[in-house]
Amino acid sequence: MRKKVQYANCFYDEGVFDLASASNREKELDIKIRELERAKIQFRDQRNAWQKQNFIDSRVQEKLDYLEERMEAFGKVEFELKDAPCITSDNDMMVILSDLHLGQCFSSPFGEYNSDIAKERLDKYLSSILQLARLHNSENCYISISGDLISGNIHKTIQVANRENVIDQIELAVEYISSFCYELCKHFTHVYVTDVSGNHSRMTKKDEALKDERLDNLIGRFVKKTLKYTKNFTFIENNIDVGISKMTIRGLDFLNVHGDYDPFTTQGVLKLCSMLKMFPYGVTFAHMHTPALDDANGIKMLRGGCLSGSGCDYTIEKRLSGKAAQLACVINKNGIVGAYPIDLE
Repeated sequence: MRKKVQYANCFYDEGVFDLASASNREKELDIKIRELERAKIQFRDQRNAWQKQNFIDSRVQEKLDYLEERMEAFGKVEFELKDAPCITSDNDMMVILSDLHLGQCFSSPFGEYNSDIAKERLDKYLSSILQLARLHNSENCYISISGDLISGNIHKTIQVANRENVIDQIELAVEYISSFCYELCKHFTHVYVTDVSGNHSRMTKKDEALKDERLDNLIGRFVKKTLKYTKNFTFIENNIDVGISKMTIRGLDFLNVHGDYDPFTTQGVLKLCSMLKMFPYGVTFAHMHTPALDDANGIKMLRGGCLSGSGCDYTIEKRLSGKAAQLACVINKNGIVGAYPIDLE
């Protein structure tokens, strides 16, 4: 009897236990296989995503390289000024060129805008600047390019409102701004340009974007290349940061910012000056789409307008109204002689 019990126990220990153990090992193996399959799928998806991103980056870089070559050749043929004017006076002009939003296209009861209208408004701005220059006999012209030159693709509503893609927007901005600066070179002894980047030229969403990745940087670089054969044109290489530049007019220092990081307030100006450990004569702004002139503890605050005006979905939803406008100033060694908001509609 004892042998039978021992035999049964032996059968249970070696048989049933082995079957349970094998079943567990099989389940573990199935889990490992599933994990391996998931890892393979994840790897394949990541590889495909990288390949897609590399393809997009390659295409964008190819277009930008082509654009750079085209602009340089374009400048050599179209923008070589042989006879620059020679004017001597006690004042210069400062021109703020901001928030062009090239590529944006809308038509509503509150306003209309597209690339053709942008060109017409730039021509009107140019005519007004030349009238002021003749009135004051201004010698040189300083252009503060203050960002948001293109509409960009930072929001879905903006993407819908854009007529041109981002590459086309960049090319359009380079063409328009280069022509604008070149025409001014025909009427001033020398034209100086400085630029900063705006928030619309970010490469991606605000919370995902790197601070220095702004397409406005490319536009400034291409304008410089396009006009490098124009003898009385200088692109000022004095950027403190992609969003902060500096220029000196008649011995007076001006800081130039877009305004997305620096509010148009006394506190905003003083924080900027405190960070830079300098107190300029004035600071130029953009971003808010309306021209303005103010004073922050003795520091002049000058804000440019926008070229598009109101009438897009965003301005209608926010109940924001205002005409397309820019700001030009006449400056001598003592400071601002006159500030002129120029309506362009």
